Amino acid sequence: MKFRAIKRSAAIFIALSLLTATAALAAGDVVYTNSRSLADNLEYVNTIAWDQTYGRTESFAIRMTGEGDAYPIVMKGDTIYGSTKITNLVSYAESLGKNVLAAVNADFFFTENGIPIGIVIEDGVYKSSPSGRNAVCFDYDGSVHITGPPNIYITFTNNGGAECDPEDMSADNTGKTVSMSHLNKTRTDLGGMCLYSEVFSTVSTRTSSPGWFVRFKILEGTPSISGTMMLEVTETLTSDGAVPIGEGFLVLTAADKSNLGAEFEKFAVGDLVTMTTTCDDARLVSARYATGGGDILVTDGAGADPSEWTPSLVPRAPRTAFGQRADGTVVCYVIDGRNSEHSIGMTLAELTEEMLRQGCVYAVNFDGGGSSALSVRLPGDPAPKVVNKPSDGSERGCATYILFVTDEVSNGAASNLGLKNDGVIVLAESSVTLTYTATDGGYLPAAVPGDITASASDPGAAVAGAVYTAGSMAGTDRLRLYSQSTGANGFGEVYVITRPTSITAARRGSTAPLTTVKVAPGDVLELDVTATYYRRAVISQLHSFTYEVTGDIGEMVEPGVFKAGQALLQTGKIIVSAGGRSTEINVEVSGFADMAGHWGREYAEFLLSKGISNGVSATEYGPSQLMKRADFILMLYRAAGEPAVAGQTPAAGQTPDAGQTPAAGQTPDAGKTPDAGKTPDAGEPEPGEAGTVSGSGDNFGPADNLETGENINAVVNSGAGTSPDAAENFSDVENFDDVPPDAYYARALAWAKTEGIADSTDDNTFKPQEPLTRQDAFTFTYRALDFLGKQYTDGSPDDLEAFPDAGETDDYAVVPTATLVKLGVVEGMNGMLSPQSTLTRAQMAKVLTVVLRIEN
Repeated sequence: MKFRAIKRSAAIFIALSLLTATAALAAGDVVYTNSRSLADNLEYVNTIAWDQTYGRTESFAIRMTGEGDAYPIVMKGDTIYGSTKITNLVSYAESLGKNVLAAVNADFFFTENGIPIGIVIEDGVYKSSPSGRNAVCFDYDGSVHITGPPNIYITFTNNGGAECDPEDMSADNTGKTVSMSHLNKTRTDLGGMCLYSEVFSTVSTRTSSPGWFVRFKILEGTPSISGTMMLEVTETLTSDGAVPIGEGFLVLTAADKSNLGAEFEKFAVGDLVTMTTTCDDARLVSARYATGGGDILVTDGAGADPSEWTPSLVPRAPRTAFGQRADGTVVCYVIDGRNSEHSIGMTLAELTEEMLRQGCVYAVNFDGGGSSALSVRLPGDPAPKVVNKPSDGSERGCATYILFVTDEVSNGAASNLGLKNDGVIVLAESSVTLTYTATDGGYLPAAVPGDITASASDPGAAVAGAVYTAGSMAGTDRLRLYSQSTGANGFGEVYVITRPTSITAARRGSTAPLTTVKVAPGDVLELDVTATYYRRAVISQLHSFTYEVTGDIGEMVEPGVFKAGQALLQTGKIIVSAGGRSTEINVEVSGFADMAGHWGREYAEFLLSKGISNGVSATEYGPSQLMKRADFILMLYRAAGEPAVAGQTPAAGQTPDAGQTPAAGQTPDAGKTPDAGKTPDAGEPEPGEAGTVSGSGDNFGPADNLETGENINAVVNSGAGTSPDAAENFSDVENFDDVPPDAYYARALAWAKTEGIADSTDDNTFKPQEPLTRQDAFTFTYRALDFLGKQYTDGSPDDLEAFPDAGETDDYAVVPTATLVKLGVVEGMNGMLSPQSTLTRAQMAKVLTVVLRIEN
């Protein structure tokens, strides 16, 4: 027979609600709500609220709205002893043939053993006593009651039957009675007698102190809160610990310290005993299911007296509550807490206000904190899953649960339609692809019909195929779904907003927020723009936002696409907005005009960002200019962090960087001196460029640009570290004879000479202003690898076999060149090493960038 819930005349219907005002919630203003149908009389509601003082809360509710396919039951698991996580409990129920639609945690329990504090009745079977706790019960006729602490008593009346000595009739127990009230609770030394049934534990009575035990065999009847059972005493014993219970048996026991030995004497093996159970709450007597509850929150439509609440449960926390409306609607409510980013929870007073707001005339507090959990089988899902976020970070084992189940049988044919992405948040005038689901008569997944049509309630919205395009108004658009081929129908909701709570812009394909960017003239910056609404993702498209460009930096050529102008050294902003919210990207048009479209641009900009290499002017890098020997050493020095030079005494007022203290560098064969008249590279050659010898642009002394004679100190930033200027004197440091003590590169060359990175000729010269050969660049770089923090193993001539001109490499440069080839730094030019060729600034940038990016 189908079990029906509370009857009412009309089925539930939730119409489209375009928000015109913000609803009030006990924990703030409601900013989002979504409801989904789980059965013809069961709905799931997810709500987000915001309070200016406390922040965000998120709640989850199950509402049983009247007579229909779903009804509630109470389950504890296979035994009273021990706790069970909600997912495991649902699986256990399904293994018993229950078709579970939703489940929520209920009674408080003893954490050490999982025994519920209050009453448990399952399908009419009395499984655990109330212990002075409130109760929630579900009757056979579908009515629901929240009742105060019931009194349930169990009386054993001995009918005799055991053989006794005729001369000693005192052994005849006929007519003797024993009364007690504890069923399947923990026996304590001073807590009186306790009765255990087979549902308590498959192991034993779990008692841990000396006591007496009377074992009864059940002859007739089942434990209930009102009725009789016929028993036979099969064993009387004492034990220092626990004893087995056994299937079809009851065990009555008391601890020795309880001084109830006289009660033990009223039973003997073979006695026939009548067990009578009575309850003083007439409403509970007819209960089919019951669970214990905590403090009463609402009674007769009014909030309860807070002074009667358990003080430790009053503060803000995650909560679970059970309520009943005047029309009989059942409300199971869960609110997350103890997570400032997700949900802050409620105080017990706020929970009372919330249950009143939901129209409850009766409400009781259930176990909260990490126990609060709600499991729901969303339409289209094969099994229920936890929809809230328990504050422990995972499910907690609890005692009793309320399950909403149905007796409807699955037949595989689509009957009810819904949305997999039900409740999706969409920015006004944006589009989202709807994902349809279907369930059969048993509310289990069914094949989704191919001819589902959706019609919007908002006249400004449109649905084309499965694509929903929102109108300009905010609110919940309830879509009617229909399949002509199957007759299946249903509803789904889209939540439309006009004002997101945050907007984030990122580079196309990236998720990292972009707040500052440097672009070169003519660069195109493609953006991805996303929005959130009270920490929920919002569906939007680039055209959903407005874009504003400030400053002479360029223009938006289409939504989300910015093109930089041609003017250098310009700053401004890209402002992306929607509904009064915006995000700003600070834009600087910089870089080098002569690197636009150049293969070496990435490398030049990398070295610039690290302060290793600058341009020949503020707007030009000079990619085809040849590299000078001194400037290459200066860049290696900067890349190494500008370490202190051994033996250096700074000039007055100058303090050189402490830097790192490098390990001993590698030095090629004694007496080998790199050729002073050649210039190399490790990348592509400069197509069609003659390679005019000129300054590197990284010198800081006067008149050191060989091409123009300009002092570029005024337009070139010195980069990382503290570079000495012309006033610094290194006359007290060992250096090359052709390096002036006040040269901008004096400190770098003194470091290179001291550490064995640069050797001198026989006359102690370095030829700092001469161009650099490729093999010299490879050699200097190889010797600096330790100072750059790079791990390596030496290469060998075999590593150079792929290059036809490898034999042109001088002996001192063979191992350095082979090592860089082995590391992937040197790839050659058009298949050649060209060791004697010269190096351009662009080619230098590639060498140093690739080295610095080596991962150890």
